[in-house]
Amino acid sequence: MEGTKQFVIAHLSDLHLTASDDQSRRRSRIFNTLRGMNEAFRKIIKSEAIRQADLIIVTGDITDRGDIVSWHLFWKEIRDAGLGGRVMVVPGNHDVCCLGARMPFQKKAHRQSDLERAGNGLQIGNQATHFPWVREFNKRVVVFGLNSNNLGNVTALSNAMGRIGHSQLLSFAEQLYTHRNAPVKIVVLHHGPSITEKTPLRKQGRKLMGRLIMTGRLIPNRQQRVLLLLCLSHGVKMIAHGHVHKAEDRVVHGVRIIGAPPTTQPAGTMGGRNVYQFYTYTIGGHDDRVHAELQKIQI
Repeated sequence: MEGTKQFVIAHLSDLHLTASDDQSRRRSRIFNTLRGMNEAFRKIIKSEAIRQADLIIVTGDITDRGDIVSWHLFWKEIRDAGLGGRVMVVPGNHDVCCLGARMPFQKKAHRQSDLERAGNGLQIGNQATHFPWVREFNKRVVVFGLNSNNLGNVTALSNAMGRIGHSQLLSFAEQLYTHRNAPVKIVVLHHGPSITEKTPLRKQGRKLMGRLIMTGRLIPNRQQRVLLLLCLSHGVKMIAHGHVHKAEDRVVHGVRIIGAPPTTQPAGTMGGRNVYQFYTYTIGGHDDRVHAELQKIQI
């Protein structure tokens, strides 16, 4: 039966593609730039793990500067690899937000232009531009897409901040109720909910983040708690996100949360070749468990 087939999801994130192959990625460390994201992406999407996946999700920062040329490059490579019908995308802060200071009295206009920038890129690949969206697969797997970006940044320090918003959370709650009987529910977004309390962090042996870094990486605490409560109460199996630029697999307040590493950034070298990482999630044919595996490929 169709509903009992194994279902495999590949999870890519933070590609930071640029308009030309020799262009570097914007980073906070001036003397530690990164190039080669475009070529790495071309090779990664031709790997066996990607080609065998039933669904490929990309959790934001597809582009480095939010430009339409980089979006066109992304969708061209996806089509050339024969993956056009299997890719689902949510935007990241680099796709949506301005990466510099702006005049505060034009905030409404900034928000509109940011929304249009990301929407234009999504539309090239026939992706949903209204959030939250929901897609059902294989009669068992339901994926919910959220936009966690704080649209309309007005300062150079706030371009990475996350925000879901009350109305989006309300619509998300309605969608969860509509699909309450689906056995496998997965939520995808760019900014991941995390632990902000010091005690749980210390128990897990995780380093405490500074207040400024935490503010720039996280969804506001109240919205995090609402999101986690909705997921826990409706039996969501997993939240998949990007943004943090490292592989994370953890349980926060009873909800499993997986953060993807930056797909096009080398995680090291082996045998003189770069090693790249991304997650795959396998839902078994006869149970509802989600098996996560961090794939490592050499290029």
